[in-house]
Amino acid sequence: MPDDRFAPAAELAAQAYEAKRRWHEAQAQLPVKEKVRILLELQKQDLPLIAARRPLRSWERPWDVEP
Repeated sequence: MPDDRFAPAAELAAQAYEAKRRWHEAQAQLPVKEKVRILLELQKQDLPLIAARRPLRSWERPWDVEP
């Protein structure tokens, strides 16, 4: 008799994998300018977290790219 206890978890994992695949596909279609904008936004979110734990290294300090 097969063990069906894990069937819902496997189905959810498959759905999550498919959603992630579609998201990556959509991200790949974005123009380079939008990809860079997203990257800079993620860095703005990440740097305060790093700086709270330790001083930023010289190469980690963000460039002033705001107009």
